[in-house]
Amino acid sequence: MIHQSGLRSKSTWWPKLCLALILLASVSLTAGCGSSPVKYVKNLFGIGSNDPMPMGDISVDLASRAQERMEAGDYKEAAKLWQQLRDQYPYSNLALLADLKLGDALYNDRKYIEAFAAYKTFNERHPDSDAIPYSLYQQGMCYYSQMMGVDRDQTPSVVAIQYLANLVETYPDSKYATMARARITEAQNNLAGHEFYVGEFYYKRKDYRAAINRFVGIITYYPDSGYHQRAYNYIAEYRDLLARGEIKDEGNQRPSEFNSPFTIQDVQSPI
Repeated sequence: MIHQSGLRSKSTWWPKLCLALILLASVSLTAGCGSSPVKYVKNLFGIGSNDPMPMGDISVDLASRAQERMEAGDYKEAAKLWQQLRDQYPYSNLALLADLKLGDALYNDRKYIEAFAAYKTFNERHPDSDAIPYSLYQQGMCYYSQMMGVDRDQTPSVVAIQYLANLVETYPDSKYATMARARITEAQNNLAGHEFYVGEFYYKRKDYRAAINRFVGIITYYPDSGYHQRAYNYIAEYRDLLARGEIKDEGNQRPSEFNSPFTIQDVQSPI
């Protein structure tokens, strides 16, 4: 029995707590905190350390089925079940879990726009949750996962950087901030690759002004990318052509400010 609290015996509430821990296993590993799993679950549900898990009107069976579908890789069915739990039990303790896991199910099903919206809803409904850094990270990953080759539209790369940078700024000490920094570097390298691809295209067409502006942009904005030295090589070749008089300098100079159409501040999120 739990002493001096008037609470039910451990045999009454412990099985329910264990079930909740099982359901929340993936969240506690990814959306985690620095405390024990039991403390994390209790914090997530907003109850005291000595209080029982108040299951109340929660459909444990529905949550169990949803988690089973997640573990089986049936993300489409899992999303339906998490949505059903959220709709039928909007004020239950498991509604928080359903809000987050719905995003995970949609993300794993590669429905990135829908997943982004689910994570956004979670952030709005549960702004004080310990899982917010994870949810913010997943928002950025919804766009990171849509990034394409350097010869394609780079909007997903830019928007991914926006959301991941917001996580880093807001929760700099979170383990997800560390993960976000690595993803930001990868997205920036993708942007640098695109700039180099476009610059090389212009250079081969002998549109030197457009090409050199791109190469200078790489050096200015993406100095740590793998394209840095290659951009310098083209600039050096261009200057050598000028020095030998093989081409004329017709204003092919860097403008006072290099404005790439792919810099972060120039692209707005489509959501």
